[in-house]
Amino acid sequence: MNTKSKIPLIGAGVFLFLFIVVALLTTGTQGFLLDENVAYWADQQTNAVFLKLMEIASVLGSSEMILLITVIIGIVFIVKGNWRHFFFFFVLSVGGVLVNLGLKMLVRRARPGDEISYIEVFDFNFELQSYSFPSGHTMRATILLLFLMYVAFYFGKRMYMQIIAYAIYAILIVFVALSRVILEAHFFTDILGAIIISFAWFLLCFYLFYKPKRASYSLFS
Repeated sequence: MNTKSKIPLIGAGVFLFLFIVVALLTTGTQGFLLDENVAYWADQQTNAVFLKLMEIASVLGSSEMILLITVIIGIVFIVKGNWRHFFFFFVLSVGGVLVNLGLKMLVRRARPGDEISYIEVFDFNFELQSYSFPSGHTMRATILLLFLMYVAFYFGKRMYMQIIAYAIYAILIVFVALSRVILEAHFFTDILGAIIISFAWFLLCFYLFYKPKRASYSLFS
């Protein structure tokens, strides 16, 4: 008998529905007004410390940083021979990039200011336009941080340490997403859609790969 919980799959469906709602919102007046109001608020933020934090958060969510952390995590799983988590992370991260690219090409929303932006990694430009919705920057960071939350849950030994990790990763998700609006790289609905679809994708992968942890199971044991 298959006793696997369908809750993550149901959650993925709910987040997918919410993403579709946000995607439709971007084409209407309400979405435009929401983006304009948030953009106006962002323009009023002149605190130097806050703006510096936003710049740092943006760097933390950059393609180069995400790729570096992804490779390190993958190597750890390979060295430990933890193939289920390696493939979980591989499908989650690589699949997330493909999902984001596919959605960008489907929606084809121009970036703020109608500036054409191309996909760039380590200062190498790919001749492929990077559209605005959903934010790839936000989506890559959110997927990675959700997986790190999962790692804290699965391998963590002490609940208070897990809670601290959840809080830190959640704050980073918000900061990276917010930095894209503050730095005028994306609209608010771009980052909202990116976060929502990241949760949908993570929950789908979680449903496919998750198995209950064994007692005393540790990433570094």
